[in-house]
Amino acid sequence: MSQGEVEIHLGDNLEILKTFPGESFDLIYIDPPFNTGKRQGRTTLKTVRDPHGDRTGYQGQRYRTIQLGTVSYTDSFGQYEEFLEPRLREAYRVLKKTGAFFFHIDYREVHYCKVLLDQIFGRASFINEIIWAYDYGARSKRRWSPKHDNILWYAKTPSAYTYRYEAIDRVPYMAPGLVGKEKAERGKTPTDTWWNTIVPTNGKEKTGYPTQKPLTILNRIIRTHSHPGDRVLDFFAGSGTTGEAAFTNGRDVVLVDNNPEAIRVMKHRLARAKPTLYEEGKPISEPRERRDLFDVPERDPECHAYAEVRILAQEADTLSQEYAAKRRDWEGSPFGWIREGVSSRQKGTIGEKIMERYLAGKGFDVARSPNSEADRLINGIRAEIKMSTLWENGTYTFQQLRDQNYQFAVCLGISPFDAHCWVLPKQTIMRQRELGGITPQHGGAGGTDTAWLKVDPKNVPAWLNDCGGTLSQAVQRIAEIVKTST
Repeated sequence: MSQGEVEIHLGDNLEILKTFPGESFDLIYIDPPFNTGKRQGRTTLKTVRDPHGDRTGYQGQRYRTIQLGTVSYTDSFGQYEEFLEPRLREAYRVLKKTGAFFFHIDYREVHYCKVLLDQIFGRASFINEIIWAYDYGARSKRRWSPKHDNILWYAKTPSAYTYRYEAIDRVPYMAPGLVGKEKAERGKTPTDTWWNTIVPTNGKEKTGYPTQKPLTILNRIIRTHSHPGDRVLDFFAGSGTTGEAAFTNGRDVVLVDNNPEAIRVMKHRLARAKPTLYEEGKPISEPRERRDLFDVPERDPECHAYAEVRILAQEADTLSQEYAAKRRDWEGSPFGWIREGVSSRQKGTIGEKIMERYLAGKGFDVARSPNSEADRLINGIRAEIKMSTLWENGTYTFQQLRDQNYQFAVCLGISPFDAHCWVLPKQTIMRQRELGGITPQHGGAGGTDTAWLKVDPKNVPAWLNDCGGTLSQAVQRIAEIVKTST
């Protein structure tokens, strides 16, 4: 599936909505401020190991909390319905006749908003009230704790709307023993009550933006109520979850917000989509923070040496622009800091730690090797761990594959927004050195024992097919090695 195009608009959504043609969107989802009367904020923290820290973590270790920053917005409107009404009428205007409108709100305002939407769309256009139920946060001691949001679904034409039943994700039966094995394995379609946790506070999905909604919720709405290639609108875009879901599911999406902090979060989150940015309806581009190499004091034009330096500087400037274009592929990548910010030696250590934590999360017992002949013990088996970020020529290069005392090597390849992994038994490495699949690198301690492996992830050699490729395949391969070795 091809991925969609993304537009991000900064400004008053009412004025921006007025610039869009009528009936130009197939699906609209909005999650407006809930009118809580509070200032909504999200503080981003990180923790570092400190014996005198303020919190206790894994295995009783102490950690110190560091505040990285806070993003916030005011969630208070004196006349909430008066604020919403002109925006909802514009939403109705730009929605196609076969389009769907989803309005995400909470218990405080849902009753008033439904009456308002009935007036705009017509009562017959109301199709469903979806309850998103979650179980997180504090409990009230004075009333039943509110643990749900309300999502109102309206169809512009009640007899003609998109509902792709085959695209709905399945959920487990609560009593699988009562429905038989086949049904239990297939699962069931959700009802109008969706049980789904909030965005985990320490999960990869978390952007740090207040009131961020889970990607699972938006994926379900977009997959079910639109087709690939359709156009989606969210004019209270916030953290950009609608944009993430639309882009990855092959829909074009327009995101609008008047909060510069939201725009910053969305630009970072959707960097791989290369979004078009607008302010007050006009495209804007990122300023280049690069010193002009030729903006230097004038010297004697007859000076031959200076003329030659200018020629050299011109070539260097051209080359720097070529490299800058290649670096942009890593903008917004969660792995970008590994590629740009650390030395080669540090990258090796980081690769070992990433795989150690990843495999530990998959249930493996991972420990440091007692000597330098191997990097880690995985369920007691000696293993080397090699990591490579994707080179500019589109290949991974795994270096320092030595003839040492280990049983297998884990080769982790990191791309801007993807990862590959191969698990090579040592005998495979030695055999491929003889066959030319793995190339001698340099002398090393023994004079001939060091080699490297180059892999193009788009054109993997046949002999690597049994060694993994994806992370899940690598995990399976390690499990097979562990099983046969015990």
